[in-house]
Amino acid sequence: MTFQSLYRKYRPQRFSEIVGQEHVTTALRNAVREDRVGHAYLFSGPRGTGKTTTARILAKALNCTRLGEDGSGADGEPCAECDSCVEIARARESATVIERDAASARGVEDMRDLLRGVDLSVPGRRKVYILDEVHMLTDAASNTLLKTLEEPLPHVVFVLATTEPEKVLPTIRSRTQHFQFHLLPTEQLVELVGGVVKQEGLDADVDVLTLVARRAQGSGRDALSLLDQAVALSEGRLDADRVRSLFEGTPFERRAALVQTIADEDPAGALDALGGLLEGGADPRQVADDLLRHLRDAFLVAASQGRVRVDAPAEEEAALDEQGRALGYQRVVRAIETLGEAAVDMRRAPDPRLVLEVALVRLARREGGGRLEVLVDRVERLERALDELRAGGPVHPPAASEPTSPTPDRSGPRPALGAVRDQSSEPMQEAPPEPETSPEPEPPAETPASGAPLDLDEVVLAWPSALEAMRPRLRAMSREAQPIRIEGRTVVLGLPENFGAVHKSEIEKEAEGVASALAGAMGGGGLLVRVELHEGFLGGGSKPTVQEASPEAQEDETVDLADAEAEAPRDSVGRLVDAFDATVEVTDEGGGS
Repeated sequence: MTFQSLYRKYRPQRFSEIVGQEHVTTALRNAVREDRVGHAYLFSGPRGTGKTTTARILAKALNCTRLGEDGSGADGEPCAECDSCVEIARARESATVIERDAASARGVEDMRDLLRGVDLSVPGRRKVYILDEVHMLTDAASNTLLKTLEEPLPHVVFVLATTEPEKVLPTIRSRTQHFQFHLLPTEQLVELVGGVVKQEGLDADVDVLTLVARRAQGSGRDALSLLDQAVALSEGRLDADRVRSLFEGTPFERRAALVQTIADEDPAGALDALGGLLEGGADPRQVADDLLRHLRDAFLVAASQGRVRVDAPAEEEAALDEQGRALGYQRVVRAIETLGEAAVDMRRAPDPRLVLEVALVRLARREGGGRLEVLVDRVERLERALDELRAGGPVHPPAASEPTSPTPDRSGPRPALGAVRDQSSEPMQEAPPEPETSPEPEPPAETPASGAPLDLDEVVLAWPSALEAMRPRLRAMSREAQPIRIEGRTVVLGLPENFGAVHKSEIEKEAEGVASALAGAMGGGGLLVRVELHEGFLGGGSKPTVQEASPEAQEDETVDLADAEAEAPRDSVGRLVDAFDATVEVTDEGGGS
């Protein structure tokens, strides 16, 4: 005896048995009762939501009449659904219902063959054509179908089903009544699966129903197919732990631990957590999909402030909210984009594990986006922390990896926020003069000096104040740079490559002055500065060719840009011209000036 799958065994036979599509079934039932059936319908929606099943039930309702009380004849009254309808329609189905799959019969000749007998009447009340996946038809086949829809016959009804209605010819859509089918919420799927489990006489843990419903992701057909798998795995009882191992994929705790390494900016920890999952038998592609779902849920919960619910227990929702806030919205979106690209690449990569490892390291090192996005992310997280502080609520730190040890007490406002203080009453000061005696050597970058650990957010905010404290020529040079990384007590400045010819060497010569100005802006000391060319850093647009000024002009330390800047705003090229008394030659490389 051939086993019949549950989704076929429990396929709805009447409108009342269709779950979750009441807006469709109510309209169709009324249309049949009142004899107001249209000549063409378009059913659209995700897979497994009942489109084809509803079309078949509509065909049965259109092709039967309610039997008389004695069962000897029909009274001719149109019927929406009854036991007699189902039995009579089964006998007539071959003559009155023509069903085709447009995915396999999509050409113009296939359509002509289908419509060849459309004008022939049959003993039933209506001839119903059900055309599944109608968006797969070729343009010629769609136009052939359109010709028939433009001149409908009174005894013919077309039901077109598709998962992608936007690909259906607009002129066809305009000639149909369009009903959209929706995915089912988890609660309705739990009820559906629970009813089948009861009818089958199965013994199941309560959690099994929820696990199956969540995995189905809104599809009733998928829910029953998954229940079939769970039954095959069980040995007399549907055990929650076994079903969880079959459907849940990466456990929530393991996913959360891996995402936390990204929030902590810990590439080594991310690789270690991933290695533990893969060594346990997890598939890299499945891990990537699970991480994407985890990040999506974290983004929704955190961004909506708990108003949008996800399919997760309350304790998991709380953990998702915390991780979403710790990462920041910009960074979560960047992580979703990066992992999404990696998931696509993994499908055709010879070593999908390597693709996932590279993506996780990029995310943990904040290399998932451009420098401007990174800075916007930092500013947004600092603003949220300040807003929560003003509101008296809990303050979420800008990054989960920030040190938790207490910092030395400093009177007055924090130096890192010097960029937002009102400095109109403070005169602009030159950088402190260099000491006559040679300073003691600074500790290497790998060994942080005493004092509070540096934080990149604070350095970025203090950088504008540091620029104002520099000598004019050094300020003009350093204005194109931006702090991009912290290494111990060393601040690494990123410089666009097109400014590397002159600026990099000059800033390195004056590194002590830059470090001194930055230390003054932050209210500390013992800083070092290093300059790196950064190809991903936002710099100027076209690359100007700068002719160096004469040695006399380069040696002039008294160049002042204040007057020039007061007359009109100056871009980076203009500041170069003013600072070096240089001339600019712009080469037209792209066909424009």
